[in-house]
Amino acid sequence: MGPKKRKVIEVAAHLMSPSQKSSVKEAHVRKAVGSKNGHKRTVTSAALDKALSDIGVNEETIQLRRTTYLYVEAICTITQQADGIDYDLYNFGSQSEGSTTEGMDSDTDYLQCDRSLPVIQNITDRQFEQKQLFVVTDMSTPPQCCCLQLLCPDNYVYSSEDGVWIDAQGRAFWKTNVIKTRIIGLGKLLGGDLIQHGPSLCISGSNIDHVYANHCAKLPEDCQYIFRRPKPGHWPRPELLTQLKNSGVFLVMTAHVENTTNWDPRQHLGTLTLRKFDNSHELYWRLSTNLMERLLMFDLKMAQMKVYVIMKIIRKEFCKPLVGARLSTFHLKTAFLYSVEMSPPHIWNDENLIQCLKMCLTTLKRWLKVRYCPHYTTVIVNLFDGKLRWNEFPVLIELFTDMIHNDVSCLYNVRMDDLGSRISSNSTASTNVIPFEEMDIVVATNMFNHLISSSCGLFYNNGILEAVDNSKVINYHARYIERLETINKTSTGFFRSAISIILPFGYSMQAVMKASLCIGKKQTLSHEIFTLCYKSLMSDVTSSRLKLASIYFSVGRFEEASAILKQLDALISKKVIHFSPFLTVENNNFDTELLGRRKEFLHMLQNEVAVCTIFSRHEINCVPGQLVAEFYRTITVEDASCRIPNQGWMDFAVVDSLPYMYYLQFLLFRHTGLLSEQANAFKNLKDQVIFEDRATSICHGDTVLNLIGHCRELEGSWSEAWCAYKFSVEHQPQNNAAYWHMFRLIGRLIYIKMIPSIIYPGSEYA
Repeated sequence: MGPKKRKVIEVAAHLMSPSQKSSVKEAHVRKAVGSKNGHKRTVTSAALDKALSDIGVNEETIQLRRTTYLYVEAICTITQQADGIDYDLYNFGSQSEGSTTEGMDSDTDYLQCDRSLPVIQNITDRQFEQKQLFVVTDMSTPPQCCCLQLLCPDNYVYSSEDGVWIDAQGRAFWKTNVIKTRIIGLGKLLGGDLIQHGPSLCISGSNIDHVYANHCAKLPEDCQYIFRRPKPGHWPRPELLTQLKNSGVFLVMTAHVENTTNWDPRQHLGTLTLRKFDNSHELYWRLSTNLMERLLMFDLKMAQMKVYVIMKIIRKEFCKPLVGARLSTFHLKTAFLYSVEMSPPHIWNDENLIQCLKMCLTTLKRWLKVRYCPHYTTVIVNLFDGKLRWNEFPVLIELFTDMIHNDVSCLYNVRMDDLGSRISSNSTASTNVIPFEEMDIVVATNMFNHLISSSCGLFYNNGILEAVDNSKVINYHARYIERLETINKTSTGFFRSAISIILPFGYSMQAVMKASLCIGKKQTLSHEIFTLCYKSLMSDVTSSRLKLASIYFSVGRFEEASAILKQLDALISKKVIHFSPFLTVENNNFDTELLGRRKEFLHMLQNEVAVCTIFSRHEINCVPGQLVAEFYRTITVEDASCRIPNQGWMDFAVVDSLPYMYYLQFLLFRHTGLLSEQANAFKNLKDQVIFEDRATSICHGDTVLNLIGHCRELEGSWSEAWCAYKFSVEHQPQNNAAYWHMFRLIGRLIYIKMIPSIIYPGSEYA
């Protein structure tokens, strides 16, 4: 600064009054404090950014979550359509958005859409040959709701199954209790009570919410509010708005319709609409723009996703203890979307997370003050109606005021995912079981478990296998496969990829069932069976090849069986992942190095995953040795009581693929007289379990121990066989086929003592 300019400043200061001097000093202090606080927010934002990335809120992990659930959606939809059910299944909410963490323990929200009963808004779109639903609204209809008139072909006679109410004009209106009846049946099947949360019904003891819906391809007028209201214009982008217009709307059941309030910001006028307490809510269906909301969430930048996840963490840590679930995730999402829309794009970056978070909380606080939360896509909806109680608004206002004033310093106290510790420390130590650097591997493990279970386990979860008639099951399954192949011809994207995952498992099952039927009838195996087998070999590394080897072994074609096993032995590496679709994540030991490579799922499944080998009772003639006893593992009433409803797999023979390969080799070499190879196969089989700890390093350890016991029996080592069965029972006390083998050994011992002159040669079940 030059001497002339300095002199001017000194003269100006001399001429100031004491109050003016004080004001200038305060301004300098505020500027200094503001600068200091700004620097602190930047530092905290950087630490928060790193901590969020550590717990899986990063681009790679979010994309993995999204891809997984879009795959699962496609798989579930395809299998329902192949079963002749015209339903689409969606997974909405935090799981498919990727807006969750392991510590958040988010629910899974499924929406099942009945496409066989489409919804129309214009009577000119009516098709007289089929049932349709027609949207009807009037002045008495609550916001975001409508009534659905059931339109049927001429001369149609309504029955109680239609679940309709006939008005004075003879119109048939569809009632929401139709949906409740459907899901009550599901609840009984799964053995749980139903708990209603708005339009969703949850089965007690699960964290899965089910919503049944119908789809309207055209957006109702009320749902076009997002296109009409003034916006800055930078977001949603014009291309995204076009997608939103074409997404349509779902019609879902409502809970009891509450009194509703509305706030007019221009006139500063609030209105209250009182609802009478009757059964009229059974006629109201809620408009749900889930697909629009998904498109909006998928279009967000990474920094925006991080802010939204932090908001959800704040809700769960600090809001839920005060007001329970009445301040919902949807309230937060709405405030967040409005904030993204109204703010300039350049502020959304990793160095500015705290300021962006404060802006979102300020929006929510402003709505709490006027007791009005507008819907993002639908007009005249107050999302606070029927949720927050009036005495809870001041509590939340005070909470958010404190957070905003203190730059959300409460984040340092967050226990979820150790977020507070991660923000305040650069240390890699954690109070949690999961180290920082392994969190995204944990997420990847969960995602791959979910995806593989959905892909390879679905054929065995189909109720048709409960039928006794083999021919009926085979014919049904053949039609199922044909429908899958038909869908495959016209599918693209996730649907095409999903079918390429599903079909090989279906081919394998169909081939073995047909082979078993032929063996049972003492017929020659057809060429079609082996064609199906070879089409199935791309299912995963092991399971389809082992089932083909089992067919060859069962018909005495030992050379072909040996060739398959030799090929399989060469394919299996130490890095292969052993997987069972019927067990929890903890039982499926994914290798972190494999998951860290983040290969495409289909490539990983076909080249690095060994799915356990599964046989149904319709494949029994292709099941070698004492593995047949696994079909009858449930012996006592106590065993049956220990089985939960979704454990139907216990009626199958399920064995880890690698031990089963060694077991087949043992049987094969025993038949062909190659004793050294037989001994080597048995050694490899034994190495699959750890006798010292009486634990297993595989998924179905009890079954593997039973196979070891059988091998010992075949060698005449009955005491060692007994030990193997005993260890198996200790590992799995209930629902264990080992009891049959132990009963048989006791019976054999009694038989030998009664008739000592007979030299019992040992079991030849193979």
